Amino acid sequence: MKRINVLVWAVLISVIMTGCGFGKMVTKYPEVSVTLDNPDLENKGGEVAYTIKGTVPPKYMKKNATVTLSPTLKVDGNNVNPPFTTIKLKGEKAKGDGTAISWKNGGTFSQTGTFKFDPSYEDAEIVVPAVAQLKKKSTTLAPEKSLGEGIANTSSRIGLQPQSTYDVSSGNFIHSPHNFAPEFIGKTATIYFDLNSSVMNWNNPNNKTQAAKDSIKAFSEFMYNDNIIDRVIISGWASPEGEETNNQGLSERRFDQGKKWFDDQFNKYLKDFAKKNNIKLKDLERPVFEYENNAKGEDWDGFEAAIAKSSIAQKDQILNVVKSQPNNDMREQKIREMTDIYPEIEDAILPPLRRAEMQMICKKHESYTDEELVSRVKSNPDDFSVNERLYAASVATSAEDQKAIYSALISDSKTQGDWRAYNDLGVLYLNAYYNNGTEQDLEEAVSNFNKAAAISPDNGIVLNNLAVAEFLQGNHEAAKAHFESSQKAVVNPVSQTYALGMYSILDGDYNKAAQMMGNKNCDYNTALVQLLNKDYTAAKSTLDCIEQVDAKTAYLKAVLAARTKDEQGVYSNLETAIQLDPSYKKTAEKDAEFKHYKNTDTFKNLVK
Repeated sequence: MKRINVLVWAVLISVIMTGCGFGKMVTKYPEVSVTLDNPDLENKGGEVAYTIKGTVPPKYMKKNATVTLSPTLKVDGNNVNPPFTTIKLKGEKAKGDGTAISWKNGGTFSQTGTFKFDPSYEDAEIVVPAVAQLKKKSTTLAPEKSLGEGIANTSSRIGLQPQSTYDVSSGNFIHSPHNFAPEFIGKTATIYFDLNSSVMNWNNPNNKTQAAKDSIKAFSEFMYNDNIIDRVIISGWASPEGEETNNQGLSERRFDQGKKWFDDQFNKYLKDFAKKNNIKLKDLERPVFEYENNAKGEDWDGFEAAIAKSSIAQKDQILNVVKSQPNNDMREQKIREMTDIYPEIEDAILPPLRRAEMQMICKKHESYTDEELVSRVKSNPDDFSVNERLYAASVATSAEDQKAIYSALISDSKTQGDWRAYNDLGVLYLNAYYNNGTEQDLEEAVSNFNKAAAISPDNGIVLNNLAVAEFLQGNHEAAKAHFESSQKAVVNPVSQTYALGMYSILDGDYNKAAQMMGNKNCDYNTALVQLLNKDYTAAKSTLDCIEQVDAKTAYLKAVLAARTKDEQGVYSNLETAIQLDPSYKKTAEKDAEFKHYKNTDTFKNLVK
């Protein structure tokens, strides 16, 4: 009975409409084709581009009639303010604007435009209400055309995969520079030689002085204190009164004697060390260090310095005469001449220049392992400089040790004015928040960054870290402002090419984004750009090599699977994303990327 009523009602409507003059324009309206040229609309730079095309069959459009198509969106079942441009069709004799459609042959129409994207459009239905007009009469054409569902918003899904780093590279949490450079300590022993000789002679008067004996003793004691040798510099010198070529060879032979003496001393030390520690000498691994040959021939600098310090009354004249000579041969000749006039030159100035110096260089803290250094800094912080303490934190393997070192610096009145401890403690908390999502960690991070900024305003490193914190909170515009300020900072400016490249994605300039971010391998944003550029093979390769897959990466993998019609890939990756971050249930439920899968039981179970 109900079916008969429906049919009767349809017939009555047809008769009424026909009687109103529209004829078959009402009944044949389903034959009018209206479609989106690309049914997968998407947000690009805040705009949605579209092209609507249509076909009108022959003997449909009455010559005096018009049809107004008003494409619009339905959000939660309600029409929203139409962002599309209205399409007007007119018969051959109809007045006004519009695309003319032949009664006999029919025709086609097309409308291209853009509208501003709104997040509420993601799961909206795209529909086309139509109204026919004939003279003063109008009627709504049915059924209402549906062009599709949803507008993809994947271009908004920029993201950071920040890592804690001591390098100034944007997109990461940046530690402050610890400015620690290895501090070197060392001892020097000096052995003196006779005139024109490279033979070791301990009876040489200069070798018998107390100063020479003390230098040898201190050198030996330093070696026996187990300092780890970095390099040994051996300098062989000759006094400058002889012939230059001979003096060069003499200084090199004195270098050889100095090296032989050092090797003898070091071998003796190794034997004593092996005996003391009950190790066979053959089983003792000999340390490897660098010998630096500094045999430079005649010691002119030493000569001039010795003359300047001497008590010779005419020392200024002597220096002027020597320095004014055009070459070394002439200078040597003048010195030989002056030794007859000034015996002090031959007796006191020249003999100490005939020598070999053995300088043993060791790094101050190289005897500590990283673990020992961290322990010592924690237990006795006052024994170390701020730079050393920050360096210790940089090599500490546990967050607890790092926090202890930074906290000690902050609580110490002598060091709490250094912005670096606040910044690095903030990095520690920010890293914890990124890994665990605890809001308290994020609050502590921002608090410490703000304290660092108060001590060191306009500091690029601190501004960078504040930018990353803002980004992780979802405040993308505030993050962008901090990234830009970080790049322009007076102190420690940070290149933000990568970070600002992300914002080119939001602007819809994908090629520029790829260039700015350097097409990084195994990088989330690089994969996002590749996907948006529809280079799906490259996007898959980039996503597959990301080792630590977080929720956003898994979700982008699901989007890629949807675009490449990999149904199982959609479900498996979406499941991973939701397990890592349950908020992706609501995201996926509205996402137009999954419109072809939303009615499957598997998808429904994932997002319920």
